[in-house]
Amino acid sequence: MKAFWAKSNIYILTLAGVALAVYMALTWSSMPAGQKALGFFVVGIVLHEWEEMRFPGGFYELMAKKFGIEGATAEQVGLSHGVVTIAILFFAFLPFLLWPMVPWVAGVPAILGFFEAFIHIAGIKIHNLKRPYSPGMATALLCLLPAAICIVIFAMSDVPAWQWALALVCYLAIFICMEFGVWGVFGIDPRTLPARVRSSFAGK
Repeated sequence: MKAFWAKSNIYILTLAGVALAVYMALTWSSMPAGQKALGFFVVGIVLHEWEEMRFPGGFYELMAKKFGIEGATAEQVGLSHGVVTIAILFFAFLPFLLWPMVPWVAGVPAILGFFEAFIHIAGIKIHNLKRPYSPGMATALLCLLPAAICIVIFAMSDVPAWQWALALVCYLAIFICMEFGVWGVFGIDPRTLPARVRSSFAGK
């Protein structure tokens, strides 16, 4: 089962994204603008994962090199992405399903969209890349960022500041759990992450 999940999670994610896109097409005329924006974010993040992992891919290899991970197996890479896939359920799919009943949840993918755009641009410098591109940057800028802006305009315009704060706390909780899960797959103790980050940015 573990091997199946490692190899298939990106396809399962894609099937879920396609199912949501079909649902959007069938209910488009009655769907609120905020939910359309959330749906576009889901489709965008599925495309984003394909760009990071396969077309052209290379995102995990950059991260492994940066944090001194050597000899990672294909199964470990697949399982680590499986953790990301589960996180995407909470980052993107659940907000689509829960909004507008729980208005503030739309802030979670909005925050992620802005973060992804920033981190992929910053990744050019972080990883000392020779060309102005990091794996995932195209979909981050062309799909996730516009969807995040639309979410803010159409789904979060009436949300008070304290609910934005709640969305941020939820986002951070999901993100931290995801990071702990990803690094755990590679056998990295989360307590050593601060030292690894300092060492990687110091060029050691």
